[in-house]
Amino acid sequence: MLREATRLDAHAIARILKEVSDLGLVARADEVDPAAVSRQIEVARAAANSLVIVAAVPDRAVPDHEDDKVIGLLTLEGAPLLRLHDVARLNMAVTPAFHSQGIGRELVEYATHCADASGQIRKIELLIRANNDRALRLFEGLGFVEEGRLRARLRRDDGSYVDDVCMARFKPEQGR
Repeated sequence: MLREATRLDAHAIARILKEVSDLGLVARADEVDPAAVSRQIEVARAAANSLVIVAAVPDRAVPDHEDDKVIGLLTLEGAPLLRLHDVARLNMAVTPAFHSQGIGRELVEYATHCADASGQIRKIELLIRANNDRALRLFEGLGFVEEGRLRARLRRDDGSYVDDVCMARFKPEQGR
């Protein structure tokens, strides 16, 4: 089930970000702050060019969505500047126990559909670690193209560096 995130999801989202931190995809676990996640959700909900969605599996014991188990998240953060207002940055994470089950694809397809339908977002940008072959294939398969590389951008715990691949997807033109 996909749905818009609420402030009630902040702790679950922070849990996922901490779970994937060891994979080198996001901040270190000790840098993840549920209060900051809650603020990000509120800012996104108030902006026409932003979106925070979660993938959740229902808790069979309690039917309310507040009690489902959040297993993935995707944010589209629109730029606040008017000249960049139609560009959004995509970030995504799926809890490792649910990797390779199509959750990421479903999140991205839903987000690109929402972005296209909103009329607010013309371009979606993202950064992917160059060594994350699975994510690179996923985004290429969903119409994202490489726009460049940021060399030696992320320092690993062992002192080595990894490039970030800059990718983007433009809203399809009408009638094409």
